[in-house]
Amino acid sequence: MKDKFSNFFKNIKLPKFNLKNKQNSKKEKKLNLSFSFKSLLKKYNYNIEEVVGVKGEEKYILYVDKKLIRIYRGNLKSTPLLCSFIPIEDAIFYNFEVEKNVINKVDIKSFIEAKVYEEAGIEETENYDIKYKIIDSLKDEKYVIVETIIIPESKIEERFSYLLKETGYIDYLSFPAFAYKALYEEKIIQKANDLFVVLLKDKISLTFYSDGELIAMTTLSGGLDKAYSVLEELKIKDFNEELFIKLLLKKGFSIGKYSTNELVVLEKLKEAFFDLSGYLIQEMNKIKEKYNVGGVERVFITSEYGEIEGINKYLEGVLDIEVNNFEFYEKYNLDRLPIDPFLFLAMLETHYAYKYNNQDYNFSKYLRKPTFFYRPSGILLLVFVSSILFSSIYPLYLYIQGKNYEYKNKLLNKEISNIIIQNAKLNSLLNRLKNQKNLLTKKANKLKKEIDDIKLFIKKVYIFKYSYLPKSQSLVDITYLLNKNKVYLESLSYKESYYFIKVFSYKEKNIPNLIEDLTDKGFLVNFDTIEFDKNKYTTLLKVKE
Repeated sequence: MKDKFSNFFKNIKLPKFNLKNKQNSKKEKKLNLSFSFKSLLKKYNYNIEEVVGVKGEEKYILYVDKKLIRIYRGNLKSTPLLCSFIPIEDAIFYNFEVEKNVINKVDIKSFIEAKVYEEAGIEETENYDIKYKIIDSLKDEKYVIVETIIIPESKIEERFSYLLKETGYIDYLSFPAFAYKALYEEKIIQKANDLFVVLLKDKISLTFYSDGELIAMTTLSGGLDKAYSVLEELKIKDFNEELFIKLLLKKGFSIGKYSTNELVVLEKLKEAFFDLSGYLIQEMNKIKEKYNVGGVERVFITSEYGEIEGINKYLEGVLDIEVNNFEFYEKYNLDRLPIDPFLFLAMLETHYAYKYNNQDYNFSKYLRKPTFFYRPSGILLLVFVSSILFSSIYPLYLYIQGKNYEYKNKLLNKEISNIIIQNAKLNSLLNRLKNQKNLLTKKANKLKKEIDDIKLFIKKVYIFKYSYLPKSQSLVDITYLLNKNKVYLESLSYKESYYFIKVFSYKEKNIPNLIEDLTDKGFLVNFDTIEFDKNKYTTLLKVKE
């Protein structure tokens, strides 16, 4: 795709950014100086109406108010917001259900972090950036589901080191599953029940939005590698991953792009993606069954390699539902630039996040520093200059002291916050250990009771056996079948050729199984009912040889 557009890019005449005209009048220079001074008084020197998205060597600027994308050739360390995105394959997905009343009683952030470290199978020695969404849309209204995205901090630092080296900051790091919301907020697409599908090399990422809100995230094992394996069976000459990607992007499912002797390739490709459509149907049914929302109305699909030619038309025929690609930026992309859709989503989400001051899903820990006069050094300089100019004014001295104490107080409050967080984590761990202790105690008590019941049974059998020696063999048989079916004796008596045996069990099927075994052994068994009380099943058996 880069080769296809290389000559096209060379012919594009781009607007020049931030260039000073040497022929500016003195009046214009004064205006520029005035503007620079005003920008120093702002806390941050970014412009939220201009967003630069970076992916490796690709740099694009989005002019939000003009709905326009251009290649960016300016200095990255400048006023436009700087952003990028974290690839789906870098993330760990984990979700769990929890009762609503639990959510209201705990420090939710610490609770989720403890749950993730305990159950998500991540390395405890690694630091992770964990973003979550609590979703209250389950059909079982007693529960909510917590969807989390877990990114190793070391992977973020490694992947974006080139950008940090150049600028020292990244204003926003987006993740696709959260970025889709900006499509609705910025009126790119209308709100509906949408399933966003991303085909990766070894898995499939699914994200479901209903009425503009995130409802579910999941991944399916097996991705484009399955289609690659199917095409490998054709023994195509020089077939490799590069040729496979080219086939998907250039020809895909468009029958008109295949010659007659290539149609077998198209059929194999359809065969592989027919299985994929089956997985999508299963997941769409699961969403409808599990969540209190309607069924999927639209599907948006892409791959980590780009848009697969004709896949939307093919899947529409199979799924009987509207299927679209990920080219959301069409009305922005007047120059027809080959921009990655996830980079566009990142630029869109960055603008949305800064416009509405919502940084909940920003994975960047390397934010832009405030302008000079909002930094501690700038504040100190201002205080110093003020103290020189107004050193004779006693109230100013008190003001400076107050600022100093305020700064120290903030540091102390930060330390207190860190201690509170650590305390919450330790309390969560202590509660888990207490719960484990209670479970073990219950198990031990249950085992002790079973042992006591067996001892009592042996004692009763011993007395009965030697009191009624002629019936010893029958008792041996009955005892064996009681033990076999895990049924316990409560009382035993013998009258007029009948054994009256009162028994109990902790499982529903054990007593019926015992009756069946006794009958098979030749005993005549009668009973009225099996009663369930205090977590056990009880009945009185009337047994005749």
